[in-house]
Amino acid sequence: MKYFELKNSRDRKNVGVKPQSEEGVFGDIQQDFIPWEGRIDFDFMLPEPYLEKKAKQVSLLDVAFIRTTFLVIDDDFLAFLKEFEIGNHQHWKIKTWQNKKLIHNYNLFLMNDTKQDVYIDFSNSEFYSKKLGDWDNSSIQQPVLVNDYDEYVSEKERLRKDQLMLLEKNVYLDLSKATEDMFRIVNAPPGGYFVSEKLKNAIEENGFTGMEFIEVSELDKVEVIY
Repeated sequence: MKYFELKNSRDRKNVGVKPQSEEGVFGDIQQDFIPWEGRIDFDFMLPEPYLEKKAKQVSLLDVAFIRTTFLVIDDDFLAFLKEFEIGNHQHWKIKTWQNKKLIHNYNLFLMNDTKQDVYIDFSNSEFYSKKLGDWDNSSIQQPVLVNDYDEYVSEKERLRKDQLMLLEKNVYLDLSKATEDMFRIVNAPPGGYFVSEKLKNAIEENGFTGMEFIEVSELDKVEVIY
């Protein structure tokens, strides 16, 4: 079964403007105490997006100040997703505004479990280090070998202390045993939300808006095994 990265649509005919929201009440969404993965078992101040005047109220909103850990989706799309195998997740009703009118049907959505330690084949991927902030392709690169996610995290932290960053040359994803309809990868490339071909086709057939899909093998620096 093929998998696709779920992205906000870049088609302005579809979304009106991109992003649909650049301003709003940030809440706690960018604070360090909001975890990147796992369940959130405490109250926090929710964001309130202000939609641009020309923004369309699409199923998946592109909100500039909400980090990619979360999705912002409407009630219909949320109910639809629950019909598929998407694993542990949470959602919070958020206030959304457009032209000073309150919109009641948007939700902050989070997949709690992440799959970077399951689906990334670190031992066959290629990583390297470079000086922090040095994006010149001709600068010195040092190969870095890691065997699993724990080693990747440890090496990333060690390099950061030496003012170095850990980058990927090629990442292997082994999805040969994947069965879920949606999963999330964080803290390692390629990060984001991914959906099965089954879910992608159902989304398109049901006319949900504001999203596009990139097949995993078409992602930059990614090789996939199905």
